[in-house]
Amino acid sequence: MKMRKEQQVFVVSFLAPAFFLYTAFVAFPSVRALLYSLQKWDGLSIPEWVGLRNFYDLFGDSDLFVAALQHNLILMAFGGCFTLLLSLFFAALLHRRVRGATLFRVTFFFPNVISSVAISLLWVLLYSTTDFGVINGCLELIQRALVSANGHLSAWGLPQLPVIPFDLPFPFAGTKYLIYSIVPMIIWMSTGFYMVLFLAAMENIPETFYEAATLDGATEFRKFWHITLPLIREVLTVGLVFLVIGCLKLFDAVWIMENQWPQKESHVLATVLYQKVFTEYNVGYGSAVAVLLFVLVFLSTLLTLRLSRKEAIEY
Repeated sequence: MKMRKEQQVFVVSFLAPAFFLYTAFVAFPSVRALLYSLQKWDGLSIPEWVGLRNFYDLFGDSDLFVAALQHNLILMAFGGCFTLLLSLFFAALLHRRVRGATLFRVTFFFPNVISSVAISLLWVLLYSTTDFGVINGCLELIQRALVSANGHLSAWGLPQLPVIPFDLPFPFAGTKYLIYSIVPMIIWMSTGFYMVLFLAAMENIPETFYEAATLDGATEFRKFWHITLPLIREVLTVGLVFLVIGCLKLFDAVWIMENQWPQKESHVLATVLYQKVFTEYNVGYGSAVAVLLFVLVFLSTLLTLRLSRKEAIEY
């Protein structure tokens, strides 16, 4: 149906501001980044055309990019998977109307209203090796209790209890262990958001489905597996895409916990990009990282949607 002239004017005036803003702040910088990735430029002098040299440097001259990519994949494999499983578990519990569901919902979602920088600083304190380090402090209390218990067991001739297999205080936020230490932070920070996302989808499932399954003698696990999961598959796919993108674009936690100077053992793709552009003034190299990061996010999203694509279940 053809729109009247007044309708066309309304549509154009409604979409024009968003179109120009998107073009100016997203589309145009993206095209410029692709152009910069083919140049050698420090941000001040005249750019020099080098073709694919920056991309060759990413993989040929240095393994920094490969190491950073591996760290992003570790965060995705551990942080993303545990976040997905825990958020589904808690959403299913709240959906079955456990006692205190409203309180749990607010509590789990609370980390999402805190700045990611503040969360990073909080976990720096938790991992601290000083007297303020909560985690190391708890481990030291456990270690003392185990040593004391082993002393009594040894006097009685009983087998010894296993003690903590590393020296305390342990440098959880140290460069060597930082990537693995960020995993619990990602889980704590993200689980509440995805729990609310999945719970909203579960609330739309008709209760009659569960009542019929109960009459057929289905257990809670079978209800979840055969009713809940299939009916929230589309929302689950969206959550999985968000997780993949978030893990590939992680920046704040590493940058803050490494005092704004990550090393090869702790770099992720976003920190490599930032350090190359704003610290080393190698805009071409940093733009090449940005282009490959975009390609990775795009391909990961496409693959996730492809693997989870099935005919929608209507109810």
